[in-house]
Amino acid sequence: MASQGNRVVLSGIGGDEVMGGVPTPAPELENLLARAQFGSLAHQLKVWALEKRKPWFHLFWESARGFFPPALVGVPKYMRPAPWLQASFVKRHWAALTGYPSRTKLFGPLPSFLDNVSTLDALQRQLALTALPFEPPFEKRYPYLDRDLLEFMFAIPREQLVRPTQRRSLMRRALVGIVPDEILNRKTKAFVVRSPMVAISNDWAHFAEMTQNMLSSSLGIVDSERISEALQQVRQGKEVPMIALRRTLCLEGWLKDLCALGLINPDTTVKPKLRWQASIQGKAISD
Repeated sequence: MASQGNRVVLSGIGGDEVMGGVPTPAPELENLLARAQFGSLAHQLKVWALEKRKPWFHLFWESARGFFPPALVGVPKYMRPAPWLQASFVKRHWAALTGYPSRTKLFGPLPSFLDNVSTLDALQRQLALTALPFEPPFEKRYPYLDRDLLEFMFAIPREQLVRPTQRRSLMRRALVGIVPDEILNRKTKAFVVRSPMVAISNDWAHFAEMTQNMLSSSLGIVDSERISEALQQVRQGKEVPMIALRRTLCLEGWLKDLCALGLINPDTTVKPKLRWQASIQGKAISD
């Protein structure tokens, strides 16, 4: 960037969320439920059950539970706080850590539209936490979050975006003959998930030392023993919520930088004036 004088970086953030990269039928099934289109609902449940290799009743419940209050049916597993957070911290910041869950309404805008608005809100919170670049200075732009594109994608039927055998269905069909088939029809992005797992394994001594005296633990946020167990599971190739783990480690690094600057004292307990920092940290982990 510095050598060529480039000043703009294009980011793909929002592509999966907007273009149908998350292979879930839930928004479409919720639409059919809300509009009482039971014939189409039965057909889509059968098709998606074969694709997901799940009983159709499980898919039905995953879609129907959104219409009930979260306090009654609980929070889905993928929205629950990271298991290595201290119980008292989770209790204080439950709403932020679970992404501010709300009940899907039967009447009014389609559930898929409400889900899109909620996702966009989460993306805005995520981008708000991104530090501004300064060396070299550049501007980040997000093509997938273009207003005109969002208005179009939120207005078209959900089944145009995600189909049982095809993620980003509309995008793939629109780019046939423009983008090489090898890129257009790639199956997964698994390498994105494996990269941090390999990094933790290769630099195990550093991460093991980090968990020995964690500032986030002394501030009442993280249980150091549990996060150490999670790192061990990553090292062994077991399934761990990697995004939450990476953000927790970034939080720990940020706190150590604050300590080095003399802005916090790890030898003291959490004071009331620091509670707003804990709330922000909770949002950083959940977002």
